[in-house]
Order: sequence, then C-alpha cells, then structure tokens
Amino acid sequence: MKRPELETKLEDRCVAKIEARGGLGLKLVLLGVRGFLDRTMLAPGRVIFFCEFKRQKVGVVSAQQAVWRRILTLLGFGVYMIDNDADFDAALEKEMNR
Repeated sequence: MKRPELETKLEDRCVAKIEARGGLGLKLVLLGVRGFLDRTMLAPGRVIFFCEFKRQKVGVVSAQQAVWRRILTLLGFGVYMIDNDADFDAALEKEMNR
C-alpha cells in the first residue's frame, strides 16, 4: 500500500506555483500562538489568502487551526485546507479572480 505524500512536498509545489505568478508563500511563525495556518499567500493585486496543508486522507485539522480558519474567514479572507495540487490550483484561481 502506497503511503500518502508528505505535506511538505505538496506545500513546496504550491509555494512554487504562487511564486511563478510573482507572489509569495510565507511561512509565518507567531510566537506564543498555536495553530496558525501553514502559509500566508500573497499574490499580485493585493490578493491575500491562507492555506493549511494536510497529508491526503490522514491529515487532521486541529481545534486551534479550526479557530484560526473561523477568525480569518470572518475577516473576509479566503482560507483553504489543501491536500492535493488540484485543490490549491482551484483556490489560487478563485482568489486571483475575486
């Protein structure tokens, strides 16, 4: 049985995709804060959205991540749980065309 791909490999590919469009995929570490999402995505045109990367079929969203998702969504940001390339591609297109 094939093991699910590590989330870091998916994350690296997705960062490369946004960088190819002239954007940034920042990994922010907030001291004293748990559960902040994996990447803050900044794209040309003042596009900002957040991604949490998970291993396909085995990744679990923590309670802290769910709280951050709710806060950021209420503030009007796009927040995406990504476990495959197609999900990221769709999120990127949606945010770029908002």
